[in-house]
Amino acid sequence: MTLTHISEIIHEWMGWCPNVPALRTSSTGLTTLPFTANPWEPDGGAGGSGRIDRGIRLALASTKILARNKQLLWFSFLTGLVMAFMFITQYGLHLLGTYPYNVIDFPRWLVLTFVIDLISVFFLTVLMAGLVLNISPKAGKPVSFLKGLLRTKGCLRALTNWSVLIALLGTAIYAPLHYFGYMRFTLYPVLDQFPFNFILFPEVYSTGPIGGTYAILSAVTSIVVVSGINIVLLILTLFVIPLLVLENRRLPEAVLGSVTLMKNVWGELFACFVLLVMVVSAAAMTSLLFRVVYRVIAPDMLLFWYPGDTWIAAAVLYMLILCGIILVVSTIAGIAAVNLYTYGKTGRMTGMPEIP
Repeated sequence: MTLTHISEIIHEWMGWCPNVPALRTSSTGLTTLPFTANPWEPDGGAGGSGRIDRGIRLALASTKILARNKQLLWFSFLTGLVMAFMFITQYGLHLLGTYPYNVIDFPRWLVLTFVIDLISVFFLTVLMAGLVLNISPKAGKPVSFLKGLLRTKGCLRALTNWSVLIALLGTAIYAPLHYFGYMRFTLYPVLDQFPFNFILFPEVYSTGPIGGTYAILSAVTSIVVVSGINIVLLILTLFVIPLLVLENRRLPEAVLGSVTLMKNVWGELFACFVLLVMVVSAAAMTSLLFRVVYRVIAPDMLLFWYPGDTWIAAAVLYMLILCGIILVVSTIAGIAAVNLYTYGKTGRMTGMPEIP
């Protein structure tokens, strides 16, 4: 008996025939429904290559969202009011701590600095929470930005606690820089340049309240440094506010959750915010054109850099435009933060609905 014959006998016992067509069975009525993952749970899609490209596209998408929903510029306007509050209070604080009005010592200065920073951070935190509740898909039906602010009433306590923590850290970092005079080696050389010095050194044209104290320059330097410190702290904990207001997390859980999400989108975050910083830096670099034009038009005044009313007005207009650009970019950054939160949760870059 050959092996071929044995194989045929085995196949016959098992009921198999190579010449019989494959058996087709009909459905029994049990179908497998498509599975839809929870869109607010990470699916691992936030990793992989192309992080820089996604970050750039996310920044551009956030810009388009602002262009379609111009009522979000309320965020820019209200942020500008907070910055104006910081400038006025810091200006007064520097006047109180400068000869001949040296009426506060360092402990009082430290307390006042913390209070100013706390108030500023709290309002900025509430504005950011309002933006999150305004455009996040998880927040429900889109509403206007001002109505979105009203949605923050239920989480004011958590936002206050978070503001206190940020203000404490920010003041702890800023105080040594101010006390030991390190700020003089940071922004002073920049702000001492034309056209900024026409505005920040009022004693140049004898209109300042206290000649020779540079109180305006000190106030601007302070708010730039303090704002920079707060921005860095908020970027490092970017998703704490969305987790507080959208998921009702406790503060420790929100901080840990933010760290986890940051690991998923660190590349996109870096590319997005570097692009926005480059836009602001490019706008600020246009100030160099003033020096070039001044050298051409008024070469006889280069020794003293004496401005005149026309140049002062031009400098004021330029600084207002620059501040406006910075505030608009801050709104784009806030929108991008919401988009990054959504992307970190879903692994997908979803479009935001337009606000009626």
